[in-house]
Amino acid sequence: MSDSDTISTSIPDMGAAYHDPLVQDAGHGLTGPGGALHRYAIRPEGYRLGDEDFITGSWRLRRQPRYTRAEHGRWRLLFENQRRMLPDRACKDFMTGFGRLEHLFRDGIPSFDDINAILEPATGWTVVPAPELIPDNIFFWHLENRRFPAGAFIRGGQPQTPKVIRANKGCAPEHVEYTAVEDDLFYLQEPDIFHDIFGHTPMLMNPFFADYIQAYGAGGRRAITFNRLKNFGAIYWYTVEFGLIEEEGALRVYGAGILSSPDETLFSLYSDSPHRIRMTPERVMRTDYVISDFQDTYFVVDSIKALYESTAGRDFTPIYEKLPAGFTYATTALLDTDVVVTEGRQVYKFCGGKGRPRARVHMEKLRAAHAR
Repeated sequence: MSDSDTISTSIPDMGAAYHDPLVQDAGHGLTGPGGALHRYAIRPEGYRLGDEDFITGSWRLRRQPRYTRAEHGRWRLLFENQRRMLPDRACKDFMTGFGRLEHLFRDGIPSFDDINAILEPATGWTVVPAPELIPDNIFFWHLENRRFPAGAFIRGGQPQTPKVIRANKGCAPEHVEYTAVEDDLFYLQEPDIFHDIFGHTPMLMNPFFADYIQAYGAGGRRAITFNRLKNFGAIYWYTVEFGLIEEEGALRVYGAGILSSPDETLFSLYSDSPHRIRMTPERVMRTDYVISDFQDTYFVVDSIKALYESTAGRDFTPIYEKLPAGFTYATTALLDTDVVVTEGRQVYKFCGGKGRPRARVHMEKLRAAHAR
């Protein structure tokens, strides 16, 4: 991913490279409609953040917000649901890291300072608060300097069903049986504090994985130079966010996007719909991905060490020179050259995906068969 052992501390220049520019505050200011701090400016009195709390150049917040009782309640609801999904499903390295951090997660949204007191001595990483999804080049810069920018907000602000309304008021029991993707509580396209902290930080306790993430950040500079950010981003998507690993003959999860989603945990491991394929960087970098539903294909690694060795420090120049600026393979593609772990039937995809009646039936069967 990187052509040098020397890590630059300057923010990569995007130049003409493709990216989503995230112009949230253009014409509105930080606290105007659509501005980077809008969600913090409209919070209850005493819980707000303002312009002075935002470090513009690094897209960081100077501090975590003060969270309401309802926001802590949402965290506990998410935590209790997902904690029950972990045994025999999350990989060993995640469970080891989670075991060291779990006490900070139980009572509500944790303090980043408390997390860093454990994380930094373990692997040299720290978690820093970010207001939202941040631009690619800023994200790479943080990662190559062993800082993980975590969204400081929590999902679930627009409840519709009685169950989630009660959770927002802090009135829900510690565990509410999860039956469907609903509202904006159990599914969110934009990473929030639960996804970033619960899903990512346990793996950052693993030295090989921590070095892999730093190498990914450093590799972003070269991807920008070759205008191959979409291809490079697919590696992060299919490993850090939605990766599977084989341990003792069984598939386990290490990807944060799966580990922070109860339904995708079941879908990725037990559904007969998605393909599961051995991960090679060249294949992954050519493959499109799904951002609004479960993945049609998951890539499997043998170990975190093998993942690190196949990517970190590798010169991707020969690959970049052959790659198109977009993707070659559809999300459902299966190639003659693939090493297939399980061939999916793609029934969920062809039923229409999330929200469609036959796709809902598919998920209801998975929950009935594998619920905790």
